[in-house]
Amino acid sequence: MAEALSVKPIFEAMPLSINKDAAKDANTVYQFNLSGDGGGQFAVRIKHGDCTVEEGTAAAPDVTICAAATDYMDIVTGAYPFGLAFVNGRLKVEGDLRLLIRMGKYFAPSA
Repeated sequence: MAEALSVKPIFEAMPLSINKDAAKDANTVYQFNLSGDGGGQFAVRIKHGDCTVEEGTAAAPDVTICAAATDYMDIVTGAYPFGLAFVNGRLKVEGDLRLLIRMGKYFAPSA
């Protein structure tokens, strides 16, 4: 049986792929709780163009994102649209949804 894919490499790559210019005014903590095989909990801090990721939970996140790890992988890779995942309840968000949408800009390639 094949081993489940892990979301961990996605989070490990975040500090390397941050668009520093887009995130220069940011000061936000994102908590990801991804269940099932290959999942985990990750606290992503974006502050003044820098990104740090820690396994575990943040004390007071601005936004908490919950999903099955397989669904999150599908969203990140573009196999399942973010909006559809949110509407269908496959991605649950607690906190300011605008901050989650803004996160897409923080990791978009520089223009």
